[in-house]
Amino acid sequence: MVSGEQGNGNVWEWDAGPLGRLVKTAYIAMRRELEGLLKPYGITHTQWSALGIIDNYPGITPSEMEPILMIERPSVTSLINGLVKRGLVYRRDHPEDARSKQIYLTEPGKELAARTRHLTQRIDHVVRQEFTTEEYESLRSLLIRVVQRMDR
Repeated sequence: MVSGEQGNGNVWEWDAGPLGRLVKTAYIAMRRELEGLLKPYGITHTQWSALGIIDNYPGITPSEMEPILMIERPSVTSLINGLVKRGLVYRRDHPEDARSKQIYLTEPGKELAARTRHLTQRIDHVVRQEFTTEEYESLRSLLIRVVQRMDR
């Protein structure tokens, strides 16, 4: 979205606002692009992210997924329930903590994760085309510094 309507009818430009708005606008644009690529697979960005996390960390617990997905525990539980219903993941009792469950991909979940793993690279490639290598690395470095500063 390049411009939009404010409540009073004035048009605002996305580059005229604070940095947070610009970062969010960039994120939303990239997420929309990814959602479009995921549509043929019948999964959302969040479901896709969860599958990737579980693929990389077999046996991860829902509480460990919370900070990675940046969503609250009830949302993680709902997300996992949906993936279980679709036959993409399964739960197993945690061997050291009876209150906790570990999450694993089923064979169809592994296949879907493998088929969609490359999609992030496609989005990244589109963005990289707008920058020189130096500009892209500088942007990454600056955004990492923002995240590190805000996490203090």
